[in-house]
Amino acid sequence: MAFWDYLGSGPVAALVYLAFAFKLLGFTARDELKWRGLMLTASLLYLAYYYLVAEPPLWDAIVTNGLLAAVNLGMIAIVLAERSAVFLSTAQRLIYPHFDRFTPGQFRSLMRLANLQQAMADTRLTTEGAPVAHLHFVQEGQTIIRKGDHVVTLSRTGFVGELAFLTGAPATATVTLAPGARFLTWQTEDLKRLITRRPALANALMAQLNIDLAIKVATSHPIAQEPATDPCGAPATPV
Repeated sequence: MAFWDYLGSGPVAALVYLAFAFKLLGFTARDELKWRGLMLTASLLYLAYYYLVAEPPLWDAIVTNGLLAAVNLGMIAIVLAERSAVFLSTAQRLIYPHFDRFTPGQFRSLMRLANLQQAMADTRLTTEGAPVAHLHFVQEGQTIIRKGDHVVTLSRTGFVGELAFLTGAPATATVTLAPGARFLTWQTEDLKRLITRRPALANALMAQLNIDLAIKVATSHPIAQEPATDPCGAPATPV
């Protein structure tokens, strides 16, 4: 017999060919959600084929492939939750636009380790020359930066302690928040443990910190040439 004589025909046989087509497309997809959706569709078509192709249905194949489809469906739900901002709290929604390198799911993981605070008095975040045990993000309020005898006052969002976080070096300036400022704080060791376990989150955090550093460098002037208070300036050295 010719090879083609072994191939089935009719509506039931069409299910397996269609399932094969979806699985083939799945192997070419680079996006995880598209890949999982195509593979799930292929699995459902295979399940229909196993049920209709014989009497009684092929229950062993139905059960095993049904379990695989269920696991895939659960993973699709996880990916959708990772990409959706629906589960962000009201406070997190206000902060999330400043973390545009993170997916909503990655941002939620980051926020679980964060301590959201409001400065009730002058609050020192770093001390020049001292080790830095925390990474901070100023959401709003005035940031006072002292380097030697020079002082700069800023009113913008941004990280504090990111250079120390990246390099392990001591703080390059003393940074104090004025009363009323809102800020986030992470324990450096806790954050490093998290990014060790989550490479994609680590990449997002590194990208966010590098963008913050680039903005500071691009908008900075030598701090020694700044007046004592410059609401529009920025320090030459990130802190």
